[in-house]
Amino acid sequence: MAAYVVRHTEARDWRALRSLRLAALRDPVAPLAFYEQYRDALRLPREEWQRRATPRADALTLVVENLREEGATLLGMVVLLARAEGPERHVQLVGVYARPEYRGTGLARKLLREAVDRAAGREVRLFVHERNVRAARCYAAMGFEPTGRSEEVPEGPSPLGHEPEQALEMALAPRSPGTSWAPTRTTTGIFLPDGG
Repeated sequence: MAAYVVRHTEARDWRALRSLRLAALRDPVAPLAFYEQYRDALRLPREEWQRRATPRADALTLVVENLREEGATLLGMVVLLARAEGPERHVQLVGVYARPEYRGTGLARKLLREAVDRAAGREVRLFVHERNVRAARCYAAMGFEPTGRSEEVPEGPSPLGHEPEQALEMALAPRSPGTSWAPTRTTTGIFLPDGG
């Protein structure tokens, strides 16, 4: 049976992170899940991937790694962005992804729970495409609720006669502080798939 660990990336993880992100952008659901285009990500230089993998005060990438496979096999990811709107501080989740063969195993929920813990007591927000029903159900099952706010999906001009598609904001109220936002050298825990 496989065992996984949720951890933050470091600069040295850039190749594995690039591979995972490119897989995400080739996924059939990518148009409903990501604003970045595969062709644009493919052209990014090594330095940009290293920057994305390096923990910063305003950004942290969490990944799920299979401990039973050789090398850095990343199975899922989420990026946490520290945001402030006036006096209001929150954490924005972007780039949520689990490889198709691990969907429905509980892996995405474990990853999201860790992201919420890392929010350290701040409200957690995300946007979900109005047609991404599977993702919206997953977020709702974890307690995320619609805020009533939305934004246009930046896919270029809408076809003639069609309204622009929307990404709907969902939020999870602040919880008592858990794990610190600051990355640590230790892993955050090993878990086995729970089938949920």
